[in-house]
Amino acid sequence: MQTQAYVITIVLLSTIVASLSVGNSMVYSSSDDDENDDENDDENNPCYEAGFEAGRSGSFNQTQQSDCGTTGQAYYEGFISGCISSGGGDYSACDSKTR
Repeated sequence: MQTQAYVITIVLLSTIVASLSVGNSMVYSSSDDDENDDENDDENNPCYEAGFEAGRSGSFNQTQQSDCGTTGQAYYEGFISGCISSGGGDYSACDSKTR
C-alpha cells in the first residue's frame, strides 16, 4: 500500500513539474515575426556603433540618438554596451549617464 502511494505521488509530482516547465518555456519564449532582420541590422548598425563609441568615452549624445530616428534604441544599447565594456560601471551607472 505504501509503495503504491509513493508511485502515485511521484507520478503526480512529475506531471506538475512537466506542466510548469512547458508553461515557463511558453512565457519566456519569443516570437520573431520580423521578416526583415538583415535589413534592420544594416540600418541599426551605424547607430549602435556610434553609441558604443560614445559609451566608451562616457558622453551620451541625445542629439545623435534622436538623429537615429526609429533606430535610436540601437544608439542607446550601443552606449550601454560601450560604457560597461570600458569599465564605466554597471548597467545602472551607465544608464544614469543617458539622462
